[in-house]
Amino acid sequence: MRTLAVHGGAGPWEGPVRATADAGLEGALDAGWSHQTALEMVVAAVRALEDNPVYNAGIGATFNSAGFIEHDAGLMEGTTLRVGGVGAIRALVRHPIDLARAVMEDGRHVLLVADGAAEFARAKGVELADPAIFETERRRGQLEEWKRVDTVGAVARDADGRFAVAVSTGGYTGKLPGRVGDSPIPGAGFYADDRGGAAAGTGRGEGYLRLALCKEVVDELAAGGFAETAAEAAIARLTRRVDGTGGIIVVDSRGEVGIAFNTPHMPWAARRD
Repeated sequence: MRTLAVHGGAGPWEGPVRATADAGLEGALDAGWSHQTALEMVVAAVRALEDNPVYNAGIGATFNSAGFIEHDAGLMEGTTLRVGGVGAIRALVRHPIDLARAVMEDGRHVLLVADGAAEFARAKGVELADPAIFETERRRGQLEEWKRVDTVGAVARDADGRFAVAVSTGGYTGKLPGRVGDSPIPGAGFYADDRGGAAAGTGRGEGYLRLALCKEVVDELAAGGFAETAAEAAIARLTRRVDGTGGIIVVDSRGEVGIAFNTPHMPWAARRD
């Protein structure tokens, strides 16, 4: 059984942009569903979301307090626990999730940040872009609204029972330059393990970092838990322990999807065989 779930970020999502965000997820599902392995499914889905300016990832990512964009992204597959993460990447790499994949496949490190990650991208031939393509007027208009936080993510189970997760974000509007959130940190903003499932978080990343939230969720699945129950418990824990805000998507070994959030909205969609 194949399962793919995607989200467009937990947050306010006010007015007409809310419907646009909901609708855009179908394209991400289509992109991911055209592949067979869990890893390829989540990478393709997140690449599609990075191309859609309504989401806070890739094109349309948020600006930091200095007025420029820094991307974070993470990728993990649950069979061998390979991980790749990139943080505080200036708007240079066309698809931040591709750079996270390059880090994972290189295998020497789990996380690269800032200028070192940019040099690695050039060395590996990762597609680059003019930084201007990432900037949108909508995000510039939010520069003073520091509460704007939303991350895109995808979780998948393929027909062979393998799991993968991918996440990408511009962080939150007005963050300090050099800030790295939960999205490139395995166990905090994302985690996958074939023994249990996969989870991807979204929201104010500091709470996810403090709780190692996604690792806790996948451990609960490995102990026999259900996706929906684990997702709801995770967001309740985020609220109770650290007064955090956000959401999570989860897929378990049964191919079931769990969704939970404590923000006004979190666009999400899922598909199963």
